[in-house]
Amino acid sequence: METRLYSKQKLRVTTNPSKNNWIDIASGEWEQALEVSFFASQQYLEIRKKDGQICSFYFESKRHKKHYDFGWWKDAEVVFANNDVRHK
Repeated sequence: METRLYSKQKLRVTTNPSKNNWIDIASGEWEQALEVSFFASQQYLEIRKKDGQICSFYFESKRHKKHYDFGWWKDAEVVFANNDVRHK
């Protein structure tokens, strides 16, 4: 599916019934930029690069990464990782 966002439009994508796993995508003014933000409850972010493509992965915690099948991205270079640990 392909969706085009025109100037200043926003789109939210959710993946679970509780709707607390989401990404917002917005088009900047004059369609000069594509802005992506995600719900901060996800504690581990990893950005991978392979063959000129970049993909970001968001996990509830870093330990969930061990059980995830990265498929084509499994041997990609990790260019950024952020582990936002929250202790109670």
